[in-house]
Amino acid sequence: MRDVSGLVTGLGSGALWGLNNFLFAIGYGVLADAALMSDFALFPLVGAAVNDVFAAAALLFWYGIRRRLWEFLPQWRHRKGRAILVAAILGGPVGQACYALGVIWAGPSYALVITASYPILGCLMAKVFLHQPMKRSMWLGTLFVACGAVLVGYLPAQAEVSFWGILASVVAACCWAMEIVLATWGMQEIEPAAAITFREVISGSVLTVIAAVVLVSGGVPMAVVLAGVSESQVLWLAGAVAGFSYLLDYRANHLLGCARGMATNATYIIWGVALNVLFADASIRDFEWLGCLLVFVGVLLVACGFEDGRTD
Repeated sequence: MRDVSGLVTGLGSGALWGLNNFLFAIGYGVLADAALMSDFALFPLVGAAVNDVFAAAALLFWYGIRRRLWEFLPQWRHRKGRAILVAAILGGPVGQACYALGVIWAGPSYALVITASYPILGCLMAKVFLHQPMKRSMWLGTLFVACGAVLVGYLPAQAEVSFWGILASVVAACCWAMEIVLATWGMQEIEPAAAITFREVISGSVLTVIAAVVLVSGGVPMAVVLAGVSESQVLWLAGAVAGFSYLLDYRANHLLGCARGMATNATYIIWGVALNVLFADASIRDFEWLGCLLVFVGVLLVACGFEDGRTD
């Protein structure tokens, strides 16, 4: 029953993350029409700040309406609560900043291809540090998921490839993989809802400071655009949706272990393509079909590896 609950939770996180990506694409288009395109080289960093701030606000509000906010802070007396703090810093400010630099210096295609490897890295780290067992079918499924993500998101390179861009993308992938491992370990003592809320509060705060410094020092009017364009509110909604996607994702990793948790969340790729076809009249390229198929098969292979992948 725990496995079934975890799989449903992971698939739910993927559906919400697909919706987040769809809404963020709409917001990006609105802002691109309202400001110079050259100002949007830093959009991944600014977008991550907006995303995490509103994700944190949504989760805190959720805690509040359940009248459980008073239970939130005492949980950080646990020793493993510090692991969530490190996970928040790695997955949020460090990982997102490195991903933004990878997009700027190496182009979005190379950044995507490299960072799509983070589920494989996460599984390796979980096996080494958490001693979570992995069947061969689970390794193969994880590889399929990573390849599917590359095929769906790949665009022809439009920027000169830089060594520093490649390195930044590798660091981002390592940070996101380590975040999952640390969070899974920390959730042995901290409930998933508290863990992800704390993660978003820390990440949103630090990313906002970083983005503000970059925008002010660079004289970029994006902050003005974000505040002045009413349609940019779709980004706020995307952030709130992301908060609950993260909540389900952390819970799935807690219930299933890192491999199956990350794989079920990766169904966001299929959801994202479906939403674009249904509501944005987008056409699907041949390799996007193949990418979605690889993700679907990969998730099945990983999900059917019912050997207990958790660590207690």
